[in-house]
Amino acid sequence: MSNSDSLSPRVRAERIYLALVVGIPLLAILAYVIFALFLRDRMGGCPPSCRDHDLTKSSMVQADFHGADLRSANLASNNLLQTNFASSDLSFANLAGADLTQANLQNANLTAASLNDATLHSTDLRNAVLRGARLQAADFAGADLRGADVGAATLDGADLRGTLLDDSTLLDPRWRLVWQIVNEPANGRNLAGADLRAANLTDAILNTADLTEADLRGAILDGADLAGAQLELARLQQTRIDEGTSIDPKWRLVWEIANTVEANRMLRSVDLSAAFLGSAYLRSADLTGANLGGANLRDADLRHAALAGADLRGADLTNASIQEGSLRDADLRGAILTQTDLRLVDLRGAAIDATTQMADHQRLAFDLANSGGKGRDLSGAFLPWADLAGVDFTEANLAGADLRNADLGGAILVKADLRGANLTEADLRAADLSGARLDDAELRDAQLEGAILP
Repeated sequence: MSNSDSLSPRVRAERIYLALVVGIPLLAILAYVIFALFLRDRMGGCPPSCRDHDLTKSSMVQADFHGADLRSANLASNNLLQTNFASSDLSFANLAGADLTQANLQNANLTAASLNDATLHSTDLRNAVLRGARLQAADFAGADLRGADVGAATLDGADLRGTLLDDSTLLDPRWRLVWQIVNEPANGRNLAGADLRAANLTDAILNTADLTEADLRGAILDGADLAGAQLELARLQQTRIDEGTSIDPKWRLVWEIANTVEANRMLRSVDLSAAFLGSAYLRSADLTGANLGGANLRDADLRHAALAGADLRGADLTNASIQEGSLRDADLRGAILTQTDLRLVDLRGAAIDATTQMADHQRLAFDLANSGGKGRDLSGAFLPWADLAGVDFTEANLAGADLRNADLGGAILVKADLRGANLTEADLRAADLSGARLDDAELRDAQLEGAILP
């Protein structure tokens, strides 16, 4: 027989009693923990226990949620007019599109809450915590944010007009500056280099302001007064302006170029000096005689553009493409042409000096186009895609030169040494190659119509 079978009834009873004495309290504790951690917030009454609740279809006008637990609750697009959320916990709650007009959120915790497109007219947010909250396009007209913590919040497009702040309000410097602009109007502000990305500057007074090199990308400037403002090298990409925006014609044109895609623009002799036109689409534009001095044209698409006679002094054309365009007679002194695509670009008559930043092979192409190559030693020269049409290379040494895709139409290559030169896909139409040496030269797919061959 087993030991358990040999136990007396009294011993078995004592053991059952001990198991009950110890086990029942343990089960009770376990049940409480399960309730506290998983069920309390779901089974408790709302309010006060509203954590994770979907309240989008509930009538909330003037409701009392004082001190309620609304963590991660969904209140999106709800009418919360004059609702009392004082001291409530709304961290991570969804209040996007909600109408919180005159609601009481004093001392509320709104950490990381979503309030995008929310209406917060005259809302009491004193001492509320909005750290990390998403407040894009929220309307704060008349809201009271004194003592509130709005640090690291996203306020892109938020309307801060009429909002109350004080020294204890924690607000990132970028947004405090926006608040000052829209709430403390002043002419001639110094905003040089200011970060005003995605700022809502509707109806802002910015006339004669210094906005040199300011970043206004994505800013809303509907109805703003920018008359006489200095906008040299200011970034206006994705900036919103309307018919009510007062802005000088030069900068409205810069805004149009920066924000629209249009080929074949007619921009002859226009003043675009010191304009920020990085990545602008100016393909096939007629910029003959235009003033682009000091302009930022980094990464701009200027393919096939006419820039003859243009003033490009000090312009930054890094990584821009002017392929098959014209820079004839353009002023390029001090211009930055580092990594600029100048394939088949006409550089005749251009003003280029030691201050012009450009690759050695581009400078050589410019030199040859303007001074010719007669009798010069150009063996091994790197000149692919160079515009050398009509250049005199009589008796020049071009042995081993790389002239792939070069335009040599009408060029004089009489008695030139082209042994081993790479002329793949070069344009040699009407070129004079009388007496030229072409031993081992690569002429695959070269255009030779009308050329005089050896």
